[in-house]
Formats: sequence, structure tokens, C-alpha cells
Amino acid sequence: MSSSPLFVDTQVGSCDLVEPLRKLHLDIVPTRLESGDLMFEGRGVKGAPVLVGIEFKKLGELIDAFRSARLQGFQVPRMRETYQQSYLLIEGQPRYTRKGQLCHWQSRRGRRQCEVLPGRMTIGELLRRLAVLHLCTGIVPWFTTSRADTLQVISALYHTWTDVDLDEHKSHLELYVPPTASFIASPAQVTFRTFPDLGMRFSKAAERYFHKSITRAANASVEEWAALVTTHKGKTRRLGAKAAQRIVQFCQGEQDDVVQRD
Repeated sequence: MSSSPLFVDTQVGSCDLVEPLRKLHLDIVPTRLESGDLMFEGRGVKGAPVLVGIEFKKLGELIDAFRSARLQGFQVPRMRETYQQSYLLIEGQPRYTRKGQLCHWQSRRGRRQCEVLPGRMTIGELLRRLAVLHLCTGIVPWFTTSRADTLQVISALYHTWTDVDLDEHKSHLELYVPPTASFIASPAQVTFRTFPDLGMRFSKAAERYFHKSITRAANASVEEWAALVTTHKGKTRRLGAKAAQRIVQFCQGEQDDVVQRD
């Protein structure tokens, strides 16, 4: 099945994408679009045709389109009428001041300064507006940090919709298989793991030393706990007095709680 060409609007802004997209081996057709900046026919469920539209804006242009209401009052409604699936591609990494105002960095006299973008929109307002657009109109916003990112996103969207039918995508159906555990803890080890400073190896050592008896371990002295040792890759490690003291205090505190509850 041959893929649909990717139609790119010839107006200023989107026309700059034509030649770079061709270098990504896409079948580009420059034209005049009535809605959006890019358009192609995707493959829906069982190959049903789906018109996909992409509105492309740089971050500063997006703010201006929001402030003038051109985006939400004209462009998005037109896209909803024309396309069955729409994307809003925003080129430019949002940067903002401590007060949240969107800005861009400029170099002046060897020093970088943050200049607030026209429209004085905060990052919070921008994200809320995009969320509302997505929730209420279905258009999908997508940020890119550079022109190279923009080209890769366009290519990815195109191939996602044209390589196979929508119902043939399987990557979202993959099952998670937990890795095989190399250490299976016994009930006694699980309990010992709740003690302070007892990790996997020391909980196993405590199980051996106290013969799986939680009661014996809870009544053990600081000296007994301090003498607990583990061996890993030929190296021996001793639990030590400080950790032993914390464990004994932990056990005594638990016993006091039991007396109070009884």
C-alpha cells in the first residue's frame, strides 16, 4: 500500500520545512492549505482513511495567537472541521522568570539577560490553555526544543499514521514481565528487613544466627547484634555497635507498644 504524500503549506513559516523534510525521505507536496500547516492521509482502523492535520507555531507565535484569539477562535475550529486528528506542534523550549513569566535569553554586552516575551504570558497560563484545548477540542499539543526536533516529530507522526493500520499497532499491548528474583526472602527475613539497618544480607545472617526466631532476636543484647557478620565476594562485614543499639531500641519500643495495647 502506497503512503499518502505529506502536504506542506507554502506560507511563511511552514514553507521553511519543505526541504528539510525532503531530506528525511518524505514525499513532500508544497501547496496552499486552508487549515493547518501540514496534512496527510493516515491509515485508521482496518485501513480507513484518517485526515491528519498539524498546526505549527514557534513559542512566541503561539502566545500571540492565544492573545489575539486567532488560535482558539479561528484556527482550531477550522482544524476540527477539516481533520479527524489534529496536532499543535510548538517549537521552542519554554523558559520563564522566577515569577513564571515566559521569556527568552539575549546576550547584551557579553552578559545574558532574560527578556519577557511579548504578550506577558506565564508558564502556568500557557500550560492551562494547552490543557483546555486538548481536553475540549481534542487537539494534541507537542513541544519541540529545536528545528531538528520539529522535523523528527513530524516524521514520527507521519510514519505512525501511514506505515500500518491503526489497529495493527501492538507496542502499547506489551506485557510487563518482572525480572527473576535472585533473592527470595523467607518470612523471617521479611520481618528482619523491618528492623533498622538490616538489609538483604544482614536479614539473612540474622535468620541463621537466631534460628528463624523473631522472639529470640527481639530479646538479644546489643553485643549479640553487634557481632552479626555477613560475607560477600570474600569480604566480611560486621554490623557494629551503633546499628546494634538502634535495633535493640527498636525491639524494646515494639515490646512496650505491645504491653500498652494489651
